[in-house]
Amino acid sequence: MTTLWTRRQLKDHAKEKLKTFYWQAFLVCLIALLLGAGTESVFRVRSRRNRETGGGTQIYIGGRSDIRFSYGQDEQVRINTPVYNVSVPASFGGIVILMALVIGIAVLAISILISSAVQVGKKRYFLKTIWDHEAGIGELFSGFGEGYGNLVLVMLRMDISILLWSLLFLIPGVIKSYEYYMVPYLLAVDPLLSWEEARRRSSDMMEGNKFSVFILELSFIGWDIAGLLLCGVGQIFVYPYKEMVYAELYCTLTGSERMKEYGV
Repeated sequence: MTTLWTRRQLKDHAKEKLKTFYWQAFLVCLIALLLGAGTESVFRVRSRRNRETGGGTQIYIGGRSDIRFSYGQDEQVRINTPVYNVSVPASFGGIVILMALVIGIAVLAISILISSAVQVGKKRYFLKTIWDHEAGIGELFSGFGEGYGNLVLVMLRMDISILLWSLLFLIPGVIKSYEYYMVPYLLAVDPLLSWEEARRRSSDMMEGNKFSVFILELSFIGWDIAGLLLCGVGQIFVYPYKEMVYAELYCTLTGSERMKEYGV
């Protein structure tokens, strides 16, 4: 399904909406970021050469958790997490890696149970503001209500599917991530939606739109660079704008009548 839309159209609508509630939207995005819902996937996996040693391999598992394991030609095992960084001889690496994995799995489990619901709640917040509904900050936690278990399961299945495709080759993983782009929005509208149905609807909506959405994301690169010049802090202030633009995209691809049907 290809729906005609332009980046300027989405951005103009987003700017107009944000004029009246930007700071509330900023607070919603900030809370979501602190709760680990700033990224869209639990998993990001890649393997690459270790820059520090000039060789070896680094395996990166990130997203809502951020854990790196690397082994270089200097026979040092390095474990980097948001909490600590450690480098040990390879002979002791097994125990340290095991401990890191246990901690990582615990963090990942909490992230899955909390961040998925917060991410969907964030999408619902922006969808409701688009349709002139009163959307309070509490909407961010709407994912913990009815359908919470199904919501977490669907989001987890989406993340695992993207991970498995990424393990094959990078490109299929990227394509799948865009194919499932609208799943969180669909769950924001109907948290009881099954994985099969959410996947089908998102795939239909993104048919013919994947590359255009990729270009839409690239169009924010100027804002991202400006944010980096402010020690990365500036990017936080752009999050509400991005979220509103993507919510506008969802509404453009679905149409208003479908949104009103679910009472969003």
